Amino acid sequence: MTAAAEPARLHALVAEVLDLGPAAVTDDDGPATLPEWTSLRHLQLVVTLEEVYRVSFAYEEVRNVPTIGRLRTVLRAKGVPA
Repeated sequence: MTAAAEPARLHALVAEVLDLGPAAVTDDDGPATLPEWTSLRHLQLVVTLEEVYRVSFAYEEVRNVPTIGRLRTVLRAKGVPA
């Protein structure tokens, strides 16, 4: 996958977990803007990202992720070209 495809991949993963269309999510979206982003789906998202990107998150890293953009920042800090 090319680096240019990575932002779309993260959006697609988030949309899949939240049961939304990929076009329905942006880097500015998060639990406050997407009613589908419940605490259970947040946990499902964390597990999905760990499996897909082969990383592990500390609780503090993903506890209060306000937006997909912030989630992208956390992934990049782990070396994932998200």
